[in-house]
Amino acid sequence: MKYGLLQENGKVAEFIQIKTIMKNVIANVSTAITLALMILWIKYPNRIEWEAIIGILLVIKEVTIRWQIGKIESLEFSPAISLAHGYVNNFLEPAINELLMKASNNINFSIYIPHDLEELSDQQIDRMKLQIEANGYRLKEIKLKKKTGRPHDLLLVEKQEGTLSYFDFPRTLLSLQSYIDYKVDSTKNEFSEEKKIAMGAKLVDAFHNEVDRLIKKKNLEGIVTFVSKDLELY
Repeated sequence: MKYGLLQENGKVAEFIQIKTIMKNVIANVSTAITLALMILWIKYPNRIEWEAIIGILLVIKEVTIRWQIGKIESLEFSPAISLAHGYVNNFLEPAINELLMKASNNINFSIYIPHDLEELSDQQIDRMKLQIEANGYRLKEIKLKKKTGRPHDLLLVEKQEGTLSYFDFPRTLLSLQSYIDYKVDSTKNEFSEEKKIAMGAKLVDAFHNEVDRLIKKKNLEGIVTFVSKDLELY
């Protein structure tokens, strides 16, 4: 159930690099403007017009910097949204199309949405599979292969004869861990672990909301449902 985690990790790393560069550029520009204003102030201390101009420029500088920082911080959930687009466009929609071509009737596709990223670890997924089987379902792992893509692992879930559901753990979300580590470790304190858990939950929510939006946009809401830890499948 891997959807190119290495590629997704690369996207997250690239986003972190871009964000760091943007912050450095803002800091350097701010320093340059401040130094230029100080030089003008020292060189022309008795010119009243410079005092007014410098005051206005300082205000403009602060407003611009705050606006740019706000734009950067608003990108906090961009990695999760990017993953959502990759998941839907590169996996979910092609997988559903392939399954529909093979199916004699409508299908149901369930996506597991974790409360935190730890739920997508191998150990926890194995325990959830056992729980699904304990609830009376039969599980079978199948592989899908798009014409232009790589194979994907998928769970086929059956409870009654002829009643099938397809189930997926979106482990692509695990690639967000490096982004969370970067964000939290840059402001280390005694609450770092709690911050990581909280940020992970917010990113999962952002992923969930964007996947849901894309599903509705692509008219797949009659096929796709979301499942949480209660594992209510159908």
